[in-house]
Amino acid sequence: MKRCADAGIPIVVVNSKTNNTDELANAYVGSNDVEAGEIMANYVIEKLPDGGKYAHMMGIVGNSAQIQRGEGIANVMSKNDKWESVGDFAADWSADKAVQFATDVLTQYGDELKAIICDNDDMSSAVQAYVNSVDRKDIVCIGVDGNAGPLAMVKEGTLGATVLQDGAAQVKTAIALIPDIIAKKEVEKEIMVPFTLVTKDNVDEYLK
Repeated sequence: MKRCADAGIPIVVVNSKTNNTDELANAYVGSNDVEAGEIMANYVIEKLPDGGKYAHMMGIVGNSAQIQRGEGIANVMSKNDKWESVGDFAADWSADKAVQFATDVLTQYGDELKAIICDNDDMSSAVQAYVNSVDRKDIVCIGVDGNAGPLAMVKEGTLGATVLQDGAAQVKTAIALIPDIIAKKEVEKEIMVPFTLVTKDNVDEYLK
């Protein structure tokens, strides 16, 4: 990125910030990942008002989305004394790792485990499929992305919800900025595309 900046090449960063995005990029287009974490946590609390224990399956530690989604989850869950965290697990966005961690925490906590919040849908859909297969369909799983597979699971009722990250809107917004940047017009330094909670009630709007 520094070489592009030094050469005067316009830079628009999309979706996930690097350490030098604010310094070098002309603009950043993404979504507020703290908001995504808060949406997930609020969904869990709404579905299970009596509370219980929950696990958090993280993305790659240090990635901006991992940090901010975790912050959003903590913002909400830490204020609710009916919920207790059993840990934040470094699953690295991996479905296989998330399922292994889910297996471990389910073995350890049994019926006390009520929810598993995941930083992406690859993990949440795999974990939900796993808990469904071991007769724990009562465990609420949710993740972020709104990919085709998880949306189909929401439609069929095997996954309760996903948080849609509108990547297409992010890219379109970024592309639209480029002519103005080339023309040396002032553009917004940071543009956020909102997340959307997708449940069975509105999933048809997002299925292609």
